[in-house]
Parts: sequence; structure tokens; C-alpha cells
Amino acid sequence: MSILGLMFSFSGRIGRAQYWLGCAIQLALLAFGYICLLYGEEYQNILALAASLLIFLPSIWVGLSIMAKRYHDRGKSAWRILICLIPIIGGIWQLIELGCLRGTEGSNDYGPDPAHSVNIADDIDALRRQAGHKAGTVARPVAAVKAEMRSPYADGRPVFGKRV
Repeated sequence: MSILGLMFSFSGRIGRAQYWLGCAIQLALLAFGYICLLYGEEYQNILALAASLLIFLPSIWVGLSIMAKRYHDRGKSAWRILICLIPIIGGIWQLIELGCLRGTEGSNDYGPDPAHSVNIADDIDALRRQAGHKAGTVARPVAAVKAEMRSPYADGRPVFGKRV
């Protein structure tokens, strides 16, 4: 799953590692938005206040989407996000269920198991094509390189005391 799919899509499943990655990205967005908010309040800069609002609103969407996909991985409906509205217990519940517990094994109603469907080769090839490189390059084995090495003497006579 691409980063944009991780951040903005509500469909599919993600594992615990991708969930924590999404939480870290969301935390970085929130920290930047909070810095903009503090700067805007201190210097009464309307542009900084607007920037903080433009960061906070997508951050809410990102948080909801990664929680929904994690609930899908657990085989449950995304409506369980509303559990966080229960004071104290709801946040602890979601931390344990989404961040610590393993998802359902195999495919479920929401898609294939993300633990068994990791394929980054397609993403790497797409990035290489965007950068203008060939789709796939084959590395030459070391044995083939050594076979091409020749004696320092063109006639092939043996050399005493030197390693070739």
C-alpha cells in the first residue's frame, strides 16, 4: 500500500507496523500544526493560524483512516472508532486493540492479510521508472567478473611470484 493509500483511504487492511508508521506521520503533522498555532497566536499572524487549521483537518482524516484500516485487519467494522468517545477507557481500549493485538489470519471481508501481501518490488520499479532508470537491472555474479580477468601478459605465459 502506498503512503497516500495509507493516509487517505478507508478501504483495505494494515498491520501493526503500518499502523504505528501512520501514527508517527500523524504525530509529526500535529506537531507542525501546533507549532504554527503557537506562532500564529504569539505574533497574531492570521496566515500561521490558517496554516495550522489546514494541517489539523487533514490530520483528523488521516487518523480516522488508519484506525479504520486497522479495525478492518482485526475483522471488525470501522464504526468501532467511536469507542474512543468513552472517556479514558476508550483511548486505552483502542491503544491495546489497534496497536498491540494481531489482526485476523488470512483473508477476511475487508481484503487479504497484509502480513502475507507485502510486495515492495512493484513500488521500487515504479520509482525507478519515474527517475528514468531501466525497469530491472541484473547484477553480474562475482565469478563472471573474475573469469574476464586476464593475465598481465598477453601471451598467457605463467608469471613466477606474482598472483594473477
